Amino acid sequence: MVEAVVLALFIGFLFAHAFCVKQTSTRNESLLARATETLAKTLSAPGSADATNQGLEALRALPAGLQVRLLIGLARSLTGTQKLTVTELALRVGVVARAERRLGSRLWWRRLHAARLLTVLESGKESMPRLMRDPRPAVRAQAGEWAADHPTADLIPSLLGLLTDPAKLCRFAAENSLLRMGGLAVPALVDYLSSHAGVDVEAAMVVAAGLAEPRFAGPALRLCRDPIPETRALAAGLLGQLGGSEAVAVLTELMGDSDSAVRAAAARALGILNHWPAAPDLARALRDRAWDVRREAGRALRALGSPGILLLRRYLSDEDAFASDMARQVLDIPESAAVRSM
Repeated sequence: MVEAVVLALFIGFLFAHAFCVKQTSTRNESLLARATETLAKTLSAPGSADATNQGLEALRALPAGLQVRLLIGLARSLTGTQKLTVTELALRVGVVARAERRLGSRLWWRRLHAARLLTVLESGKESMPRLMRDPRPAVRAQAGEWAADHPTADLIPSLLGLLTDPAKLCRFAAENSLLRMGGLAVPALVDYLSSHAGVDVEAAMVVAAGLAEPRFAGPALRLCRDPIPETRALAAGLLGQLGGSEAVAVLTELMGDSDSAVRAAAARALGILNHWPAAPDLARALRDRAWDVRREAGRALRALGSPGILLLRRYLSDEDAFASDMARQVLDIPESAAVRSM
């Protein structure tokens, strides 16, 4: 009998809880719908004090979680003045202040959630930079992503530090932010590439290649002598974006590098630069023992136009089977595909 009573009470509790959850959900959805409608009117009347006040009242009537849900949805879908209005509403209703307080939480996932919210709302100018030193990679990466929308010279040293972060997610976030900052990041990147070497510059050279600023030529030429093959290969790729007589001379020299990845990168760079005097060196690389070097040499010759195609045809009957096979493969590539491959 006692067990039956306990079971009945438990089932009753479950039904009561489900009913309360349903009622709360229905009420919240109703509040959210009304608030969404009110904010739409606020955003359609920029500068109107009455519309702004109505929007604030609608937001304050929502629970904190629904405020965040509504503001994030609006901020992600809007730009320009309307997005600035959403950010202003978030500031005045206290959403930004709550998020900034959560950045100090001992729980990393709370810090991450707050950082994502501040990124969407383009807020947190004073509090977000310190997260680039957070012990959790996901939080550091989010701070690096946030920096792209706040391009200031003060943030660049921290982003350069993230380029050597052990976590790939952090490095990718820093690369993307520096690329989006564009010219603002160039002076610091030039200094960085001039004073660092080896694995510490690999991510920085990816950014430099994306920006293709002539001031990177000096550091790239120096790094072509780096003892680490991966660094030399990246430096060769960077020179392929920059060009110049000195760059061509070094790339031609790198065609004889001891590492196949470096030789392949040099061949590709010469093809990108469309340096037709390098055609004989590229043709000889068709006999290279490394397939990736032969492939890049063949594609580079194809990119050179008539001089390269002439040499490829000559190598169709070469005594070296590797060379003749690669020449045939490259000549069989359709013209449009050959252009895209470089």
